Amino acid sequence: MRSKRRCVDAGIVLVAVVVVGLLGTAPAEAGNLLSVSPGGGVRPPDPLLRTVDPTDGSTVSGASVSMSLAGQTVIGATGLARDLQNGDLYALLKLQGTSFVRLVKLDELTGVATDIGDTGHRFAAMAFAADGTLYAVTGDGDGLPESLFTLSTADGTPTLVVELGAGSDGETLAFNPDDGLLYHASGIGTPNHPNGEIFETIDPDTLIITNVPLSGFDYEELVSLTYVDGAFFAGDLGSPSTDMPRFFQIGTDGLVTYLGDMDHVSKGLVPTKPASVSALSRPALCALALGLLLSGGIGIAAART
Repeated sequence: MRSKRRCVDAGIVLVAVVVVGLLGTAPAEAGNLLSVSPGGGVRPPDPLLRTVDPTDGSTVSGASVSMSLAGQTVIGATGLARDLQNGDLYALLKLQGTSFVRLVKLDELTGVATDIGDTGHRFAAMAFAADGTLYAVTGDGDGLPESLFTLSTADGTPTLVVELGAGSDGETLAFNPDDGLLYHASGIGTPNHPNGEIFETIDPDTLIITNVPLSGFDYEELVSLTYVDGAFFAGDLGSPSTDMPRFFQIGTDGLVTYLGDMDHVSKGLVPTKPASVSALSRPALCALALGLLLSGGIGIAAART
Protein backbone atom coordinates (compact mmCIF):
# COMPACT_ATOMS: atom_id res chain seq x y z
CA MET A 1 0.00 0.00 0.00
CA ARG A 2 2.81 2.41 0.90
CA SER A 3 4.53 1.79 -2.43
CA LYS A 4 1.31 2.57 -4.27
CA ARG A 5 0.91 5.82 -2.36
CA ARG A 6 4.51 6.77 -3.08
CA CYS A 7 3.91 6.24 -6.81
CA VAL A 8 0.76 8.34 -6.65
CA ASP A 9 2.57 11.11 -4.77
CA ALA A 10 5.40 11.03 -7.30
CA GLY A 11 2.86 11.25 -10.12
CA ILE A 12 1.21 14.30 -8.55
CA VAL A 13 4.58 16.02 -8.17
CA LEU A 14 5.49 15.26 -11.79
CA VAL A 15 2.20 16.65 -13.10
CA ALA A 16 2.62 19.78 -10.99
CA VAL A 17 6.19 20.35 -12.23
CA VAL A 18 5.17 19.92 -15.88
CA VAL A 19 2.15 22.23 -15.53
CA VAL A 20 4.10 24.97 -13.76
CA GLY A 21 6.91 24.66 -16.28
CA LEU A 22 4.57 24.97 -19.25
CA LEU A 23 2.65 27.93 -17.91
CA GLY A 24 5.76 29.66 -16.66
CA THR A 25 7.54 29.62 -20.01
CA ALA A 26 4.83 31.26 -22.15
CA PRO A 27 5.41 33.40 -24.02
CA ALA A 28 8.99 32.55 -24.96
CA GLU A 29 11.62 35.11 -25.84
CA ALA A 30 11.68 35.67 -29.59
CA GLY A 31 14.60 34.27 -31.58
CA ASN A 32 15.83 35.47 -34.97
CA LEU A 33 13.67 35.73 -38.08
CA LEU A 34 14.13 34.53 -41.65
CA SER A 35 13.46 36.97 -44.48
CA VAL A 36 13.19 36.89 -48.29
CA SER A 37 13.30 39.72 -50.82
CA PRO A 38 11.47 39.98 -54.19
CA GLY A 39 14.28 41.05 -56.53
CA GLY A 40 13.47 41.75 -60.18
CA GLY A 41 12.02 44.89 -61.76
CA VAL A 42 14.32 47.83 -61.01
CA ARG A 43 16.17 45.71 -58.42
CA PRO A 44 18.76 43.03 -59.19
CA PRO A 45 17.92 39.37 -58.53
CA ASP A 46 17.96 38.59 -54.81
CA PRO A 47 17.80 34.84 -54.04
CA LEU A 48 19.05 35.22 -50.46
CA LEU A 49 17.32 33.71 -47.45
CA ARG A 50 18.47 36.11 -44.74
CA THR A 51 18.53 35.84 -40.96
CA VAL A 52 17.21 38.99 -39.31
CA ASP A 53 17.63 40.30 -35.77
CA PRO A 54 14.12 41.02 -34.40
CA THR A 55 15.34 43.80 -32.13
CA ASP A 56 16.14 46.19 -35.00
CA GLY A 57 15.61 44.42 -38.35
CA SER A 58 19.33 44.19 -39.15
CA THR A 59 20.64 41.26 -41.16
CA VAL A 60 22.75 38.87 -39.09
CA SER A 61 26.24 38.79 -40.58
CA GLY A 62 27.28 35.55 -42.27
CA ALA A 63 23.91 33.85 -41.76
CA SER A 64 22.41 34.19 -45.26
CA VAL A 65 22.07 31.32 -47.74
CA SER A 66 21.13 31.40 -51.43
CA MET A 67 17.85 29.77 -52.42
CA SER A 68 18.07 27.35 -55.33
CA LEU A 69 15.66 25.21 -57.34
CA ALA A 70 16.99 22.54 -59.69
CA GLY A 71 16.93 23.65 -63.33
CA GLN A 72 15.71 27.19 -62.48
CA THR A 73 17.18 30.62 -61.77
CA VAL A 74 15.74 32.15 -58.61
CA ILE A 75 15.11 35.90 -58.91
CA GLY A 76 13.66 36.34 -55.42
CA ALA A 77 10.62 35.43 -53.35
CA THR A 78 7.30 37.05 -52.47
CA GLY A 79 6.26 34.96 -49.51
CA LEU A 80 7.54 32.82 -46.66
CA ALA A 81 5.50 30.66 -44.27
CA ARG A 82 6.10 27.94 -41.71
CA ASP A 83 3.67 25.07 -41.17
CA LEU A 84 2.66 25.31 -37.50
CA GLN A 85 1.99 21.57 -37.33
CA ASN A 86 5.37 20.21 -38.43
CA GLY A 87 7.70 23.20 -38.74
CA ASP A 88 8.26 22.83 -42.51
CA LEU A 89 9.23 26.04 -44.32
CA TYR A 90 7.57 27.09 -47.59
CA ALA A 91 8.34 29.92 -50.01
CA LEU A 92 6.80 31.62 -53.05
CA LEU A 93 9.66 31.87 -55.53
CA LYS A 94 10.02 34.22 -58.48
CA LEU A 95 11.82 32.37 -61.25
CA GLN A 96 13.45 33.64 -64.42
CA GLY A 97 11.19 33.27 -67.47
CA THR A 98 7.97 32.68 -65.52
CA SER A 99 4.99 34.97 -64.96
CA PHE A 100 3.64 33.55 -61.71
CA VAL A 101 5.22 32.60 -58.40
CA ARG A 102 5.98 28.97 -57.61
CA LEU A 103 5.30 27.24 -54.31
CA VAL A 104 8.27 25.31 -52.90
CA LYS A 105 9.35 23.68 -49.68
CA LEU A 106 12.60 25.20 -48.45
CA ASP A 107 15.55 23.82 -46.50
CA GLU A 108 16.44 26.81 -44.33
CA LEU A 109 19.97 25.55 -43.63
CA THR A 110 21.02 25.08 -47.28
CA GLY A 111 18.47 27.18 -49.20
CA VAL A 112 17.68 24.20 -51.45
CA ALA A 113 14.04 24.24 -52.59
CA THR A 114 11.83 21.26 -53.37
CA ASP A 115 9.32 22.10 -56.10
CA ILE A 116 5.60 21.83 -55.31
CA GLY A 117 3.92 23.62 -58.21
CA ASP A 118 3.01 26.73 -60.18
CA THR A 119 0.40 28.78 -58.31
CA GLY A 120 -0.90 30.47 -61.46
CA HIS A 121 -1.06 33.84 -59.65
CA ARG A 122 1.12 36.72 -58.50
CA PHE A 123 0.80 36.11 -54.77
CA ALA A 124 2.23 38.76 -52.46
CA ALA A 125 2.22 36.86 -49.15
CA MET A 126 1.15 33.65 -47.45
CA ALA A 127 0.58 32.21 -43.97
CA PHE A 128 -0.33 28.88 -42.41
CA ALA A 129 -3.30 28.55 -40.08
CA ALA A 130 -3.11 26.25 -37.05
CA ASP A 131 -4.97 23.45 -38.86
CA GLY A 132 -2.34 23.29 -41.60
CA THR A 133 -4.28 25.28 -44.22
CA LEU A 134 -2.00 27.50 -46.29
CA TYR A 135 -3.53 30.89 -47.13
CA ALA A 136 -2.15 33.37 -49.66
CA VAL A 137 -3.13 36.86 -50.81
CA THR A 138 -2.65 38.21 -54.33
CA GLY A 139 -0.91 41.48 -55.09
CA ASP A 140 -2.32 44.38 -57.09
CA GLY A 141 -0.55 43.16 -60.23
CA ASP A 142 -2.54 39.94 -60.31
CA GLY A 143 -5.58 39.30 -62.52
CA LEU A 144 -7.64 38.95 -59.34
CA PRO A 145 -5.92 41.45 -57.01
CA GLU A 146 -6.24 41.71 -53.23
CA SER A 147 -7.90 38.30 -52.92
CA LEU A 148 -7.50 35.55 -50.35
CA PHE A 149 -6.83 31.99 -51.58
CA THR A 150 -5.82 28.66 -50.13
CA LEU A 151 -2.86 26.86 -51.70
CA SER A 152 -2.46 23.10 -51.91
CA THR A 153 0.79 21.99 -50.31
CA ALA A 154 0.68 18.95 -52.63
CA ASP A 155 0.80 20.76 -55.98
CA GLY A 156 0.33 24.52 -55.38
CA THR A 157 -3.25 24.61 -56.73
CA PRO A 158 -5.01 27.85 -55.64
CA THR A 159 -8.62 28.01 -54.46
CA LEU A 160 -10.36 31.38 -54.09
CA VAL A 161 -11.68 32.06 -50.59
CA VAL A 162 -12.81 35.71 -50.70
CA GLU A 163 -12.03 38.95 -52.52
CA LEU A 164 -10.76 41.53 -50.02
CA GLY A 165 -10.34 44.87 -51.78
CA ALA A 166 -9.51 47.12 -48.82
CA GLY A 167 -6.49 49.42 -49.04
CA SER A 168 -4.41 50.10 -52.14
CA ASP A 169 -0.88 48.94 -53.11
CA GLY A 170 0.89 46.46 -50.86
CA GLU A 171 -0.47 43.20 -49.46
CA THR A 172 0.75 41.00 -46.65
CA LEU A 173 -0.68 38.31 -44.40
CA ALA A 174 -0.01 36.59 -41.05
CA PHE A 175 -1.80 34.15 -38.75
CA ASN A 176 -2.23 34.66 -35.01
CA PRO A 177 -2.53 31.28 -33.23
CA ASP A 178 -3.63 32.97 -30.01
CA ASP A 179 -6.94 34.23 -31.44
CA GLY A 180 -7.18 32.00 -34.54
CA LEU A 181 -7.42 34.94 -36.94
CA LEU A 182 -5.60 35.94 -40.11
CA TYR A 183 -4.25 39.49 -40.12
CA HIS A 184 -4.16 41.31 -43.46
CA ALA A 185 -2.35 44.58 -44.17
CA SER A 186 -2.88 46.56 -47.36
CA GLY A 187 -2.35 50.02 -48.73
CA ILE A 188 -0.17 53.07 -48.87
CA GLY A 189 -0.94 56.62 -47.83
CA THR A 190 -3.28 57.70 -45.03
CA PRO A 191 -3.70 55.23 -42.16
CA ASN A 192 -7.25 53.87 -41.65
CA HIS A 193 -8.46 55.32 -44.94
CA PRO A 194 -10.37 53.03 -47.39
CA ASN A 195 -7.88 53.94 -50.12
CA GLY A 196 -4.92 54.17 -47.77
CA GLU A 197 -3.36 51.90 -45.14
CA ILE A 198 -5.65 49.23 -43.74
CA PHE A 199 -5.00 46.62 -41.04
CA GLU A 200 -7.74 44.01 -40.55
CA THR A 201 -8.52 40.53 -39.28
CA ILE A 202 -10.14 37.73 -41.25
CA ASP A 203 -11.89 34.88 -39.46
CA PRO A 204 -10.97 31.75 -41.48
CA ASP A 205 -14.19 30.00 -40.39
CA THR A 206 -16.78 32.74 -40.94
CA LEU A 207 -14.78 35.02 -43.30
CA ILE A 208 -15.90 37.98 -41.18
CA ILE A 209 -13.48 40.89 -41.76
CA THR A 210 -12.88 43.33 -38.89
CA ASN A 211 -10.89 46.54 -39.13
CA VAL A 212 -8.05 47.09 -36.65
CA PRO A 213 -7.34 50.85 -36.28
CA LEU A 214 -3.70 51.74 -36.89
CA SER A 215 -1.89 54.09 -34.50
CA GLY A 216 1.67 55.08 -33.65
CA PHE A 217 4.35 55.20 -36.37
CA ASP A 218 3.05 55.68 -39.92
CA TYR A 219 4.77 53.09 -42.12
CA GLU A 220 4.97 53.53 -45.89
CA GLU A 221 3.67 50.28 -47.43
CA LEU A 222 3.71 47.08 -45.43
CA VAL A 223 5.09 44.12 -47.40
CA SER A 224 5.86 41.45 -44.78
CA LEU A 225 4.22 40.34 -41.54
CA THR A 226 4.66 37.53 -39.00
CA TYR A 227 3.32 36.84 -35.51
CA VAL A 228 5.67 36.05 -32.62
CA ASP A 229 4.82 35.90 -28.92
CA GLY A 230 1.90 38.31 -28.74
CA ALA A 231 2.75 40.81 -31.49
CA PHE A 232 3.69 41.09 -35.16
CA PHE A 233 7.01 41.87 -36.78
CA ALA A 234 6.70 43.67 -40.12
CA GLY A 235 8.71 45.27 -42.89
CA ASP A 236 7.71 48.09 -45.22
CA LEU A 237 8.81 49.22 -48.68
CA GLY A 238 10.74 52.20 -47.29
CA SER A 239 10.64 55.93 -46.86
CA PRO A 240 10.16 57.91 -50.12
CA SER A 241 12.91 60.31 -49.06
CA THR A 242 15.58 57.69 -48.28
CA ASP A 243 14.27 54.52 -50.03
CA MET A 244 15.32 52.66 -46.89
CA PRO A 245 13.07 49.72 -45.93
CA ARG A 246 12.06 49.81 -42.27
CA PHE A 247 11.23 47.26 -39.57
CA PHE A 248 8.38 47.44 -37.06
CA GLN A 249 6.53 45.73 -34.29
CA ILE A 250 2.73 45.92 -34.48
CA GLY A 251 0.38 45.00 -31.66
CA THR A 252 -2.87 43.14 -32.22
CA ASP A 253 -4.48 46.50 -31.37
CA GLY A 254 -2.79 48.14 -34.39
CA LEU A 255 -0.13 50.10 -32.47
CA VAL A 256 2.95 50.42 -34.73
CA THR A 257 6.44 50.83 -33.24
CA TYR A 258 9.47 51.60 -35.41
CA LEU A 259 12.43 49.33 -34.55
CA GLY A 260 15.05 50.07 -37.21
CA ASP A 261 16.10 50.10 -40.88
CA MET A 262 16.57 47.01 -43.03
CA ASP A 263 19.17 46.46 -45.77
CA HIS A 264 16.59 44.80 -48.05
CA VAL A 265 12.89 44.84 -48.86
CA SER A 266 11.46 41.96 -46.87
CA LYS A 267 8.62 40.14 -48.67
CA GLY A 268 8.32 37.36 -46.11
CA LEU A 269 9.18 36.90 -42.44
CA VAL A 270 9.05 33.81 -40.20
CA PRO A 271 10.76 32.75 -36.96
CA THR A 272 13.95 30.76 -37.54
CA LYS A 273 12.74 27.77 -35.53
CA PRO A 274 9.40 25.97 -35.35
CA ALA A 275 7.16 26.97 -32.46
CA SER A 276 8.10 24.95 -29.36
CA VAL A 277 5.80 23.95 -26.54
CA SER A 278 6.88 27.11 -24.68
CA ALA A 279 5.53 29.22 -27.55
CA LEU A 280 2.07 27.64 -27.51
CA SER A 281 -0.84 29.98 -26.91
CA ARG A 282 -1.98 30.28 -23.30
CA PRO A 283 -5.36 28.62 -24.07
CA ALA A 284 -3.50 25.64 -25.51
CA LEU A 285 -1.24 25.48 -22.45
CA CYS A 286 -4.24 25.59 -20.12
CA ALA A 287 -5.93 22.79 -22.05
CA LEU A 288 -2.75 20.70 -21.87
CA ALA A 289 -2.38 21.42 -18.16
CA LEU A 290 -5.98 20.39 -17.49
CA GLY A 291 -5.44 17.16 -19.39
CA LEU A 292 -2.35 16.36 -17.31
CA LEU A 293 -4.20 17.08 -14.07
CA LEU A 294 -7.15 14.94 -15.11
CA SER A 295 -4.79 12.12 -16.02
CA GLY A 296 -3.20 12.45 -12.60
CA GLY A 297 -6.60 12.36 -10.95
CA ILE A 298 -7.55 9.23 -12.85
CA GLY A 299 -4.29 7.60 -11.81
CA ILE A 300 -4.88 8.51 -8.19
CA ALA A 301 -8.40 7.09 -8.23
CA ALA A 302 -7.16 3.87 -9.81
CA ALA A 303 -4.37 3.51 -7.28
CA ARG A 304 -6.77 3.90 -4.35
CA THR A 305 -9.22 1.22 -5.57
